[in-house]
Amino acid sequence: MNDDIGPGEAEFSPTHIIVLDELSQSEKDTYFDLLIASNAQFHRDYELGQVIADMRILGPGVKIQAEEEEKKRDEGPRLTPQEKLAMRAADSSITLPGAITTATGDVFNYKPYEGIVKLIRGKGETTYKPKRRPLAWVMRLVHEILDVRYARDTTDLTDEDNYDENDPDDMARKAEKEERFRQANAFPIFVIDLFSKKYGLKSLVESTTWDLLYSCDILRRTDLCPDVDVFCRFIEMYYDADELLYYCYVRSLTQSVLNASFKAHWGDPGKVRDSINAGIDRRPAPLTLNRRECTYIAQTIFIRNQGDEIEHEKQMYQDFMNNVDDRLDRGEVDSSDFMQIAVERYFITRPSDEDEGTPMSGGRDDGGMAPLPEDDEDEMGGVGGGGGGGDGPNHPMVEALITGQSVESAEADYIENLMGSEDFTGLPGEVRREVEEDLAQELHQRIEDAESKGGAAQTEDEFKSCLTEAMEGFDAMAKLVAEHVNSLKNQGNLG
Repeated sequence: MNDDIGPGEAEFSPTHIIVLDELSQSEKDTYFDLLIASNAQFHRDYELGQVIADMRILGPGVKIQAEEEEKKRDEGPRLTPQEKLAMRAADSSITLPGAITTATGDVFNYKPYEGIVKLIRGKGETTYKPKRRPLAWVMRLVHEILDVRYARDTTDLTDEDNYDENDPDDMARKAEKEERFRQANAFPIFVIDLFSKKYGLKSLVESTTWDLLYSCDILRRTDLCPDVDVFCRFIEMYYDADELLYYCYVRSLTQSVLNASFKAHWGDPGKVRDSINAGIDRRPAPLTLNRRECTYIAQTIFIRNQGDEIEHEKQMYQDFMNNVDDRLDRGEVDSSDFMQIAVERYFITRPSDEDEGTPMSGGRDDGGMAPLPEDDEDEMGGVGGGGGGGDGPNHPMVEALITGQSVESAEADYIENLMGSEDFTGLPGEVRREVEEDLAQELHQRIEDAESKGGAAQTEDEFKSCLTEAMEGFDAMAKLVAEHVNSLKNQGNLG
């Protein structure tokens, strides 16, 4: 028997081994939260090449005698790792020098990023010296963070508890929960919590954070990395949670239009080595958008309502496109420039929370947090409809596919109804046939892409969401076509 074993404890002899790499992502998150909450000690087994954490789980009825102070400390609800980080962020006793010596002997002034540095340093000192990392490493990590954040935020928006609005105590609990969530949802806290789950070891979390901050600070000073500058503004909390969700939404639309993943795009920075694309900052060929694609994304973002709101949305849309046109080079714009323009213009022109009913707030209780697809009826003669989730009606195309109509039949019916709407009346026969063929090809491609994307869906609602997003994008594009051909018709240029 080991003399170090305390009262009520048995000698530690592991009987079950859990390999995190064999678990799903949700199971990994659960175990990481458990390990972090219990302050598990990690160590590396160099023979096996693994990082191991030992945890003692007591059998039924087995208790360890706790000191009175420990009992008092355990009273009340247990804090989540994010809430613990939020408490550290609010600790006014933690002071930082504001600068650190790097691996090359330079001085890194991290004062703009003190909010996140506070979370990895706490009250202790650090001996780590930040290193300059390759551009591809930075970009992959930045895009991974944004991917996870957007997936988490869109899930949180649908996971709402039911509260009785007529019960003051119930509403007070709701307000308290929302405030805790707001504090724990701050972007620096999210990043450190993500790194804790990803890397486990505190030393790895600290070194990764330092290297990311130092590398981003260097890169943002150039004109070549607008997405890095935007990321830094989120770390600094210059942009708030609303701008973050908006940016991630625009980013998701952009990836969809490009049929590309930004993280995967940076997996291989290219084989070309020359005076421009060489060394630590090698980069792959840029992902660019032409003006038609920019217009489609902008229409999807802004033109979503009817009535009085539509005029303000059109103004925001026009302001946005004017700024995009200023960046066009030979008819195209880099996707990272496009997304930077989007968040900058949203930050400048976004209505305040008091402007109830304005496009970005939508008059919702979330204060304009999400310019996500809504369930509004489409403008084009009733063709198109609401999103696939919530209590609103499904999009008619999605409803047709879900209820068993063949894809070919559903597409044909939808195009027939679309071409029969008032937006496409009075077109010359040849022009009408060309427009109909183009729209049919576009619709078929979008449905194919949506079904491919929805192949990994876990539920019918997730699959419907993929189809709905595709149809809302198609409807926005069809509006542009209708406006264009009607403009030509009115000018007498259709023959």
